[in-house]
Amino acid sequence: MSKLFPLQILLDLAQEKRDEAASQLGVINGHDRAMQERLRLLLDYRDEYTARFTADAQLGMNSTGWKNFHEFIDAIDAAIDQQREIVADARRKVAAGQLQWQTQQRKLKSFDTLSQRHHLLEQSNEARLEQKEQDDSVLKAYISQRAISRKR
Repeated sequence: MSKLFPLQILLDLAQEKRDEAASQLGVINGHDRAMQERLRLLLDYRDEYTARFTADAQLGMNSTGWKNFHEFIDAIDAAIDQQREIVADARRKVAAGQLQWQTQQRKLKSFDTLSQRHHLLEQSNEARLEQKEQDDSVLKAYISQRAISRKR
């Protein structure tokens, strides 16, 4: 009977940590996509508002309208700048999450390689033991047969 892999607990732990890192990466990627979508919506809103304002301005606009437009565009631009920073931070977190997953994957692969080597060695040992038992059995049968032949 083969021996258990002595580092099985570490292999299982590495698998668990890799799975946790993958799950966390999924959450981080989802957040990144949501933040990028929010930025896209802000940019689209700015473009739409500017287009509406341009159309209204062609019909004539007083200085208060111009002032309000510029103040609102400044507020949207500030929100866009803030959202770009949030997107950049989310991308940094995605990169860190990917690195964490890759690190855990490498650890898992290392333990898995050791486990495979252990199982191959155990199979080889079992095959050698089985061959030895067969050889012993054949030798005993041969010796028994010779002993019977001599008695006759």
